[in-house]
Amino acid sequence: MIDLYTWTTTNSRRGIIMCEESGLPYKINWVNIQKGDQKAEGYEKINPYRKVPALIDSDGPGGKPANVFESVAICFYLAEKTKKFLGTAETHPDVLKWSMFHATNVLSLLGNLGRIEDPSILSGSQKLFDVMEKHLAGKDWFAGDYSIADIIPYTRIAGVKHDVLKVADYPNVAAWLARVGARPAVKKAMDVKPA
Repeated sequence: MIDLYTWTTTNSRRGIIMCEESGLPYKINWVNIQKGDQKAEGYEKINPYRKVPALIDSDGPGGKPANVFESVAICFYLAEKTKKFLGTAETHPDVLKWSMFHATNVLSLLGNLGRIEDPSILSGSQKLFDVMEKHLAGKDWFAGDYSIADIIPYTRIAGVKHDVLKVADYPNVAAWLARVGARPAVKKAMDVKPA
């Protein structure tokens, strides 16, 4: 059983999507970061940085519990555990490079878009979208079939403030975003809310 410690942020949703897509049994433990639940006594044992998401897999490698934090690490961990969403032998290098492109560029830069007034953030974001737009021409997914290379950037791109950067101006990216968003696991993960 997987215990997912999460909230409703874009990073947290990424972990929920991956749990849903993996098909493994999991339980959500809501960590309300607005109330400071991540600072509660004992949470640093789950994530020493006191952020969400994090997970504890009671059936980790060798049958021992595994603790994983950081949303991209959760995506890789669950993909490796289930042997899904990592591509084929031929496309695996593409999954790796596009996953890292998103993790090191898209997630950080787009996370600041609209929050920090700096023209270089907008121009850098436009450059990222230009790269993605060109790459997705004639393709449904970033790396062959649907993979973590699609799951990792989805929540960040879906959360772009359209008054700052219009995703509709990038039709290939917009079509990709709609395809990912139409997946049943993604819909369910995006709709789940704390009680």
